[in-house]
Amino acid sequence: MVLPLAAGENAEAPVLIDRPQSRSSAIFIVGLILAAGLTAVATIVLLLGGGIAGEFNSAISAMLVASLVICAGLAGIFAHRLVRVARAWRSAATGARLHVRFVTLFSLAALAPVIVVAAFLGFTFSQGVERWFSQRVESAIENAANVGRAYLDLAGGDMGAEIQVMAQDLNVARRGLTEDSARYLAFLQQQAQGRRFESAYVISRDGAVLAGAAEQDGGGAYARPSPEAFATADQGDVHIRFDPDHNRLLGLYRLEDYTNAYLLVARPIEPSLMQGLLAFDEAVADYRQSQRQQGELRGLFTMAYVSTALLVLLGAGWVGLTSATRVAEPIGRLVGAARRVASGDLKARVAVGEERDEIDALAGAFNRMTAQLDAQRRDLVKAQEDAEARRSFIEAVLGGVSAGVLGLDRDGRITAVNSSAAQLLGLAHAHLVNRRLIDVAPEFSELFNQPPSSGEMPPQRVDLVREGGTVNLSVRMSPDAEGGLVLTFDDMTKLISAQRQEAWKDVARRIAHEIKNPLTPIQLSAERLRKKYAPEITSDQDTFLKCTDTILRQVSDIGRMVDEFSSFARMPTPQMRFADIAEVARNTVFAQRIAFADVRVEVEGADKPIGLVSDERLIGQALLNLTKNAAESVQARRARDGEPKDGFVILRLRDLEYGVQFEVIDNGLGFPEKDRHRLIEPYVTTRTKGAGLGLAIVARIVEDHGGLIELDDAPGPGPGAIVRFVLPKRTVEEATPPSAEHGAGAS
Repeated sequence: MVLPLAAGENAEAPVLIDRPQSRSSAIFIVGLILAAGLTAVATIVLLLGGGIAGEFNSAISAMLVASLVICAGLAGIFAHRLVRVARAWRSAATGARLHVRFVTLFSLAALAPVIVVAAFLGFTFSQGVERWFSQRVESAIENAANVGRAYLDLAGGDMGAEIQVMAQDLNVARRGLTEDSARYLAFLQQQAQGRRFESAYVISRDGAVLAGAAEQDGGGAYARPSPEAFATADQGDVHIRFDPDHNRLLGLYRLEDYTNAYLLVARPIEPSLMQGLLAFDEAVADYRQSQRQQGELRGLFTMAYVSTALLVLLGAGWVGLTSATRVAEPIGRLVGAARRVASGDLKARVAVGEERDEIDALAGAFNRMTAQLDAQRRDLVKAQEDAEARRSFIEAVLGGVSAGVLGLDRDGRITAVNSSAAQLLGLAHAHLVNRRLIDVAPEFSELFNQPPSSGEMPPQRVDLVREGGTVNLSVRMSPDAEGGLVLTFDDMTKLISAQRQEAWKDVARRIAHEIKNPLTPIQLSAERLRKKYAPEITSDQDTFLKCTDTILRQVSDIGRMVDEFSSFARMPTPQMRFADIAEVARNTVFAQRIAFADVRVEVEGADKPIGLVSDERLIGQALLNLTKNAAESVQARRARDGEPKDGFVILRLRDLEYGVQFEVIDNGLGFPEKDRHRLIEPYVTTRTKGAGLGLAIVARIVEDHGGLIELDDAPGPGPGAIVRFVLPKRTVEEATPPSAEHGAGAS
């Protein structure tokens, strides 16, 4: 569809070229900068108080007059340029209207605040100056100055009366100065403190100190009075003097009953008060100086404002004309080409200027747009279809991978994540995308501290701490084509735990073999020594019996530890058959009640039979270990804290649809928060005694029965622990391990 040109549009209309000569433009810019500098310097000096003090009024006035003269010359250059624009407007040149609009907008934008500020400053200055120099303000300032001086006079008068009274007391005690100097100094100290003097000295006519008392914090430094002070004191008056170096009042008075002796005291004055009084005196002097020069000050402010306003208006107008010139010419060319495109000519081109600015970039973009519009559209549609298909394929592949996969950009932000990665990291998909990996999982920061590699890096281990447990990840990191990274990681926690258990089994087997052999000879030898030589020893038989008992007891403890090693190293293959788990639980609780009479051991949910295909002996062993550990934990807490008074261990059974749940709950010491999951590994324990194999054996029994053990805090307030596991309900065939596992368990 071809659009006709609007009425009045002329495709061949001339384009306005308003480019001033380089000389006139340079003169305008230099003059504008010079005038602005003069005005700025004059205004700054005026605002900083130079005009108020009257010291630089002549220099300020000269700078402002020079600035106004320069502004007049700049106005002539600007007017000459406006005349050329007006002539082009009359000839209907393209861009003339744009010039006028730019100049008008820039001028209005500068003129509006100038007028508002002028009115505001005029009103504020007139009202403010009249109020500043009003009779009421002047009276208030004079009264405030009189108050400060009256304060010093009042303080000095009170101090003089107290000095005379203190002098009378010292006249009474004059003999103490020569007869008992220590007592006299104490009396002088008491007199000074009672009258709030920071120091008091009894001095001679030549200024020598006969006795003195001063504060211990360093105040009350001695200062020798002047001859005028001694002359005033000799006349029987109190001489009061302000000491500005130490912010205090000094008082001197003659002691009549002494021979050429004087009393010199000092009273501190608040430093901030004295500094304020001195500063106020200076402010009063400045106020009176400003009051005499307010007319001249008003004229200087007016000249500074007029100069600033002219500079703003001239600068805004010049910028408007220059901006219009830079925009109007290329826009005129774009207008002609756009009219051709509107008429259906997609081969229209625009001549690109030599300045290579944004307008020229727009012209080049216009040319590329008309030449490549259809081709670009086809390419974009095809690229979008390919990208959508590729994204769908990648999402489908990553969704079915069990390993976690993360895509990172150059900044380490997550751009892609599959469900396995979100599950392993313990965060939702929405909380991962567009966030930095080291922010959501700081444990990965060590990977980025390694030197960069162009290829795939070897697998690295990352221990991810989540909810009190640690997940061991095997992480592979490789760069992608866009400078980012692709991370793949697998959960190796169970594998590492299994490898660790197998290693500990071999260690336990070797320890049991090496230790068990000498235990029997040691035990038999100790028993033989006790039986044969106990009756013959008469000198220290009790020590002999204690030593042999210690040997037998320690051998027995080592034997039990070796039995634990052997049990862990040679776990028997479960013999699966249908058994009553409730009966096993009741027997376990009965045995523990006898062993731990001071702990309340109870069973819940075992009042009726619960059938389960399992190894009855191994299940009993697991429950016995758990209840024994729980009871010992209660006793340990009671020995440490003196509580709980009512220690308990509860073995709870729940017959569920899919299995049987076991819970052992106690109010003992509880489990540690950190690395709690490692307590089920061999030789990991928080107790001072024990081999750390009890929970490892229980975990192995539960695992052989198809269950998974959990360690948690006991419900309710206070410490305590709960061990929970569920054994699935299976048939004998399902629960019985293959023959290969039988062989492995028996080895």
